[in-house]
Amino acid sequence: MRNEVCVGLLATMVGGYVLRRQGLRWGATEEEVHKPLPGDEVVPHPMLETTHAVSIAASVEEIWPWLVQMGHYRAGFYADPSWWDRYSDKYLKSLSRKEAEESGYGFREVPSDERIIPEFQDVKEGDTILDGPPGTAFFTVRLLEPERALVLYSESHLRLMVPRPIRENPKYGIYGEFGWAFVLEEKGRKDTRLIVRTRANYGPRLYRALTLPLVLAGGEFLTTRKMLQGIKRRVERTDQDRRPGTGAAPGLAGETAT
Repeated sequence: MRNEVCVGLLATMVGGYVLRRQGLRWGATEEEVHKPLPGDEVVPHPMLETTHAVSIAASVEEIWPWLVQMGHYRAGFYADPSWWDRYSDKYLKSLSRKEAEESGYGFREVPSDERIIPEFQDVKEGDTILDGPPGTAFFTVRLLEPERALVLYSESHLRLMVPRPIRENPKYGIYGEFGWAFVLEEKGRKDTRLIVRTRANYGPRLYRALTLPLVLAGGEFLTTRKMLQGIKRRVERTDQDRRPGTGAAPGLAGETAT
């Protein structure tokens, strides 16, 4: 019995270490983890920093349109739906049903788009990008370097992890902010690294300790990994469809391949 308990504890410790490591740096190299990136200045002294990356067989020009059209009621965030996404959507809906109905937007129930959408390409610094129904989570575009970096900032997401009576009661002191940087680095022809870095501050300490496993497991390891894979699949599939003899290119919505 004692041996079984020891094995169980060891497995839990190893699993926790692997989950934490993957939550902090899935897909990223040592260099990518440690080097400064555009957008680091948005949250200059983070309590939590993660860096994730993926290689995409495409140029920065081909990847960039997929990044700037992200957002709720836009092209989505490309993470194919899972139990985590369904839980998050259900929770956000419970927070904002009245606001969503009054706004006329309703709730987004469709998967992320599989094409580039022209009307969502004009993004500017200072724009608001929704990440849920009106009245819930949203980003502000803090930095925009075309075909290089898109940096989003939020003060809404981390506070929404607790019920309204707690997050709106001053005695609990719930606060939170994070920067979300999407950086493109072209390594060669049709070889680009997409790096996503998150830098966050939130608290107080007890709140941070209780929610850190949820942030790393759900928000970082699962969602960010799925999003990067979703972007990679869409970009590389579109590029493949453009090649001679493979049929019409999806390209921009409404375009006809020539």
